[in-house]
Amino acid sequence: MRDEGILKFYKLANTAANGAIPVEKLIFLDVEAYYANRTIGMQRLYAARGQNYRLDKLVRCYNTILPEEAKYVILEDGRQYRIEDINVIADEDAVDLSLERMNSYYDVVDATP
Repeated sequence: MRDEGILKFYKLANTAANGAIPVEKLIFLDVEAYYANRTIGMQRLYAARGQNYRLDKLVRCYNTILPEEAKYVILEDGRQYRIEDINVIADEDAVDLSLERMNSYYDVVDATP
């Protein structure tokens, strides 16, 4: 099923003026994708633990090209996740994203009017 929601891709950037204390915010990259939730298998879960990151969600995004600077996603419910791993599924024109839920959220700058 491809219609479990839409996620938006973001990058983390310093939005403070030059010389000011850094203020990091998520900047919208003008890329959205439909996604489907996937089951996290034991092999993927243990591989994540071996790489010292927590795997909270696995989603498959369809018909999208990810910008290289995309490191975060926000789901429709407002939850923020860090992209920990990207696996390209060539025969389905899709990508699997391994996501780690954020403990504290960044402020968001949406470039859309």
